[in-house]
Amino acid sequence: MANGTIKQLTTPEGLSALSDSLSDVSSYYNEPENLAAVKQTVQSFIRDNPDLANVGLKIRPGIHGAYHPKDDYAITGVVNPAVVGHELGHAKNLRKARLYNKILQAARGVANVNNVVALPAMLSLRAFVDDENTRNEVLNILSGASAAVAAPGLVEELSASIEAMKHTPDKWQATKTLGPAFLQHAAHALMPTALYQLGKHI
Repeated sequence: MANGTIKQLTTPEGLSALSDSLSDVSSYYNEPENLAAVKQTVQSFIRDNPDLANVGLKIRPGIHGAYHPKDDYAITGVVNPAVVGHELGHAKNLRKARLYNKILQAARGVANVNNVVALPAMLSLRAFVDDENTRNEVLNILSGASAAVAAPGLVEELSASIEAMKHTPDKWQATKTLGPAFLQHAAHALMPTALYQLGKHI
């Protein structure tokens, strides 16, 4: 089941193929009892948004989940309704919103570069800008700009998680899965902001 559509996860054959493809992956994400909840989650999404039935699906053991808007397919490597729901949340938000998707991709590109340059930039300012007021002003500007470019990605991640929470039958299980994942996203995205603020105090 390397290629297909998300609708296959509403059929016994599709669910069986998902389980069989991930049988060697040892994780609580892959508990067999989650299969019924995966089916319910996908059915709920399709019921509210019938076009989502045509979203492509790829099974990749070892990858929790991803959605690729350019080619309109989701990847899952776990039997977890919250993960599948999260990626369908992205699909709902992105597959027909071209301008929003372009803005999001641009912001993520800048944020990725910023994650690489934030530490050397902060250390360079500490080393070469002697005036404390000027240095702190520049650090504040960089910190604010970093938060601004991180915001679209975090909003999208939060939105996709909220969509997953709406459609998954076990809200507590979804919270345990999606809550830590969002915090991890936030920590990574806001790392440059924190580094620039740290530069004012070391």
